[in-house]
Amino acid sequence: MFEALFVIGSIIFTEIVRATTVEVIRNWTNFRRQNNTANTNAQRASRSSRTKSQEVKQDLETVDVEFIDLERKEKRDGRVSTKDQERKQELELLRNEKFKEYQDLKSAEIAEEQIAKPEDYATSVINNDKAHILQFHMGQVVLEKKCSCGQPMILQSKQRLDGSLYQLSDFFWSCISYYNDLTPNCKTQNFTAKDLGLLHKANIFEFQISNRELSKIFHQPSVETAIVKRVKSHLQEKDDEVMCPVHHLPMILREKQDHKGAALDMFYLACPHNPGRDYHASCPQKVKLKSPAQLAAYLTRKEERGIL
Repeated sequence: MFEALFVIGSIIFTEIVRATTVEVIRNWTNFRRQNNTANTNAQRASRSSRTKSQEVKQDLETVDVEFIDLERKEKRDGRVSTKDQERKQELELLRNEKFKEYQDLKSAEIAEEQIAKPEDYATSVINNDKAHILQFHMGQVVLEKKCSCGQPMILQSKQRLDGSLYQLSDFFWSCISYYNDLTPNCKTQNFTAKDLGLLHKANIFEFQISNRELSKIFHQPSVETAIVKRVKSHLQEKDDEVMCPVHHLPMILREKQDHKGAALDMFYLACPHNPGRDYHASCPQKVKLKSPAQLAAYLTRKEERGIL
């Protein structure tokens, strides 16, 4: 019934596609409560979830700083001691534990908000005419969507090099273990339902029009110029809702050097470890902002206002 929860508070669901907002929130809350009864983090999360999730995110950055210091020491000394190697392994485990804790706390925070203010949410049906709704969520941290191996999954899509509009069949779920080389045999999951429902913030106006209409509006010269200017004002800033699947750190907005002025080939989000420095290899994880919906999503996260 419930496919996934995104960090911005959107929920993908099936079977009850025509349900009201209040019904979806009630069903989601019951579903989550039944599945989290034994989850310690979820039980603790009701106490100041927002503050706690931010604290855990800071913990992740602190873990990363210590890990980098050890890599820098290894590079300088030309070897790694047994003690330092063991500590690096401990930090890797701690990184994963902290990310799991962050997911639990963030899920609780979203649930609290939805219950308290259901009027701030709305529901939409996702079909091929509204495939841009899925593009809007590309790259964002996905909560409570697990692979069979137990690791989180992220939303991805095939490439349409001919520039044609995306269809539901282009999207799929991918396990983050693929990027961590933990279980490379994990399979992707395709979208199988003809129609999907989405619970989302009511102020996302891009969801009220079709994919084709959004593309037409975006490509008006004055609109495209204004959007590029707004996005450029955030270069080098962190995006707290898009995190590297390897290092679990907020990605940073960058501008391609060879974009030739093409707005949909101009910006991307990259792991803070890209490019690499003298003490570690560059992390290749990127999220390209290659559609009007993705640029609208970025601006919504940063300015609470997208293209419309």
